[in-house]
Amino acid sequence: MQLEIKTQGVDFVVSRAPVPKNDNDGRQKTDRETGAPLHVTELVAMDDTGAEVIKVTTAGEPKITKRQLVTVAKLVATPWTIDGRGGVAFRADSIVPAPSTPTKAGTSPAAGAS
Repeated sequence: MQLEIKTQGVDFVVSRAPVPKNDNDGRQKTDRETGAPLHVTELVAMDDTGAEVIKVTTAGEPKITKRQLVTVAKLVATPWTIDGRGGVAFRADSIVPAPSTPTKAGTSPAAGAS
């Protein structure tokens, strides 16, 4: 079962840059539908209740850097159990830099500095 997660009101920050998702033999896994190489990005998800570190898989390597605020599109959680262990796997259509918010004139720290 896959569960889509609402990301409105959640801020995502990259805590570890994307790395290839490899199988047990060290070969990079690929997306079943597109054949694109899979990558895993570690994110800190923060909302009004606190923060959580999650690892999110995407097809293709996101063009993002550590500590960057990002937007996650179509985040899906898939619960799993294997040999008595369990967890949740996260997958997203994309992870992209968050749009920057323009600052008002005169409100930036450098404004008025001489």
